Amino acid sequence: MADQPTQAWDLVAEGRRHRVETTGSVSRTVRWRVDGRVVAATKSSEDTVRLKPGDRLQGEDDVSPDDQPAAVEPDVGSVTVQFTGLGKPKRATWYPPADGAAVRAALGTGGIDLEPEPGSPAALREERIRQHPRRYAVLAVAGGVAKVVLPLLLGLLAVRLTVALPWPDWDLPSLPWPDVDLPSIPWPDVDLPDVDLPDWQAPAWVRWVADKAQFVWPVLLAAYLARREIRRRREQDALRAARRAEQQAQTGREDDREAGRKDDDRPPSQ
Repeated sequence: MADQPTQAWDLVAEGRRHRVETTGSVSRTVRWRVDGRVVAATKSSEDTVRLKPGDRLQGEDDVSPDDQPAAVEPDVGSVTVQFTGLGKPKRATWYPPADGAAVRAALGTGGIDLEPEPGSPAALREERIRQHPRRYAVLAVAGGVAKVVLPLLLGLLAVRLTVALPWPDWDLPSLPWPDVDLPSIPWPDVDLPDVDLPDWQAPAWVRWVADKAQFVWPVLLAAYLARREIRRRREQDALRAARRAEQQAQTGREDDREAGRKDDDRPPSQ
């Protein structure tokens, strides 16, 4: 399978410019840059890849100098990159340096999503979720139903094939197993008390729910994850808008200071 094109995300936070790049489909290479310098790089086939400053590619014969992590401040946070079950890049999230950052990264809470490059697969996926949240939820539930129904259908098909196929009648030889006389261990004879347990049965509705739970929980889980992703996407849009507003305000203040310095340097009019 040919490697997928590079997927990149960008974010400006706390005065630093973060960029995450992923390449590959099965074994993915992930690079994290801060202000243009690589601070972490790794290769993994897991659906969730976590990076911290100093991580480097291991066991690679052709590691370029660009993939050697640069020396940075003690903590610039951490990054988590998530992929779909098919290996497609889904999102990259930056977690600010603070107490419990590793725990928040493991739980997936408290981070800020980097913005995918416009027109990239990750950007198109976010746009679909943003514009059609109900369709996304329905597709997620349909996937949960497929996880339940498909194994049942495959099991029934396997049973039908097993019964219908004319299996050959093989006359296999009988193997002469040795007759081993194992020693008898004299276990102690412990007289345990006879406890009269109450005769209790769960109500019929409890037994029905327990019997059907194995088919229902994947659908409920898919619906819950879909609703959580829609809510998380709205929260991330608000965080991104706040970051952009802060960046624009900071740029405006810098422009005003620069204009003020130019006015001070201008010679007085005669």
